[in-house]
Amino acid sequence: MTDIITFFSHLGIDEKELDQFLKFLKLKTFKSGETILQNGQTDHYLSFLKSGIIRYFVNNDGKELTFDFIFPNSFFCHYDTFYSRKPTQFNSEALTDVEMYSIHVDDLTSLFQTCNYAKDLSRIAVEKLLEKKVKRELSLLTQSPKERYLNLLKEQPKLLQNIPQKYLATYLGIVPETLSRIRKRIS
Repeated sequence: MTDIITFFSHLGIDEKELDQFLKFLKLKTFKSGETILQNGQTDHYLSFLKSGIIRYFVNNDGKELTFDFIFPNSFFCHYDTFYSRKPTQFNSEALTDVEMYSIHVDDLTSLFQTCNYAKDLSRIAVEKLLEKKVKRELSLLTQSPKERYLNLLKEQPKLLQNIPQKYLATYLGIVPETLSRIRKRIS
């Protein structure tokens, strides 16, 4: 759990304060290709990705469209369902073997009542998820597919090799052939 402790310590929360929170965390694992949550299910966990890559996607007229990737040292949840408690409208799957620390929504809610800093932890998670979402939306509006690819390559160079080209292409809003041309031009 040193990775999650390090993450929060960089945000000014020390290990002693995290103690009660850490007791509720469960290590969950998923094999590459395994579905984590499907459209229509409800997410009951807020998770912190220890290792692996997760893909968010929707099915649109029989085509899978990838709209986000979750990389290690990031929060993971189906935000459309975790807070509203309504069924999710998208899917998530492990692109590689995944390990994550998860806390059930009921445990998090009980922590809110007993720990002053628990709301801070939840707020930080929500802020990080929102920050990532806004960054993604702005990149779609203001950058070319090539610029989006180069930014992703800069942020996650080693992990990007583990993402199949067809998923990466839909994430960038292009077809796989266009991604191949972009890769050829920059190599």
